[in-house]
Amino acid sequence: MNLHPSRLRASFCLSILFGLGLTALQGPASAQSYPSKPIRLIVPFPAGATDSVARVLAQRLTVSMGQPVVVENRPGAGGNIGADAVAKSAADGYTLLMAAASLVTAPILSPQLPFSPSRDLQPIGMVASAPNVLVTAPDSPFKTFPEMVAYAKANPGKLSYASAGNTTLSHLLGAWLRSEAGIDIVHVPYKGGGPAAIDVLAGRVPLFFDVVATAQANLRAGKLRGLAVTSAQRAALAPEIPTIAESGYPAFIGASWLALLAPAKTPPAIVERLSAELSKALASAEMKRDLGGVGMNPDFSTPEQFSTFFRAETVKWTRIIAAAGIKADD
Repeated sequence: MNLHPSRLRASFCLSILFGLGLTALQGPASAQSYPSKPIRLIVPFPAGATDSVARVLAQRLTVSMGQPVVVENRPGAGGNIGADAVAKSAADGYTLLMAAASLVTAPILSPQLPFSPSRDLQPIGMVASAPNVLVTAPDSPFKTFPEMVAYAKANPGKLSYASAGNTTLSHLLGAWLRSEAGIDIVHVPYKGGGPAAIDVLAGRVPLFFDVVATAQANLRAGKLRGLAVTSAQRAALAPEIPTIAESGYPAFIGASWLALLAPAKTPPAIVERLSAELSKALASAEMKRDLGGVGMNPDFSTPEQFSTFFRAETVKWTRIIAAAGIKADD
């Protein structure tokens, strides 16, 4: 049967419209059926606090979403290898990232990174946070944060602070303290927080920004003295220790944190579903208990709230890193 050219054109147009209609229907349908297969949760670090939180969250999401959420460790390059893998994954909600605060500082310290967190990753929300505490040995010549600042000003270059390594949060907090308080303290990098804490306990290095949960046992035993915590409010695990903000430096607020992200361009409906599931998981008594067991506090935020927070953190750390002249290969 031969069709008139005008009928052929009409038939062709209908086929295109029908195809576009199917495509439009498939988007919402796929979001409604999500998830229909296991989800990978990439942890860009080896075993540790981030991994522990990821596994606790994965258990809760597996139950609530009806599909296995499988934790996969992709350590290396300070978390950049795992983050890059997620940034380059399909934007379908089946590959997620458990990111730490280093996601903010990585592109500042290494502009040549193969991915951009703000461009290539989509926030789902904040998961947890943990305050840090500036600790010293109990026989140090200062008992409070203001006394430490006064001692440092009277003895420029004589105080040092340990860190878990170059460009780690403990290093950056020390650099920020130097700038904010106007004191000359010397950075002493270690290969991890454990070795740094050992030398502080032994009195070989007088200062160290440790995670409150990690330092808690030594603080209670009197083996360490807590001078101040970095969070906006006092830490629940050590309420007797004042904040740096209330010790005269209101702008000095910084904590360790973990957040859940997906590849950029993940469908909004899937992002909304994941955000709702994350909120529900963090509100559960079991999740609060399990996070507390690894020294973290549930700290949910929406994708929009986390985006605002991330931008503010980027501005803050860009200024601090530039002022201190810190480089990734220091």
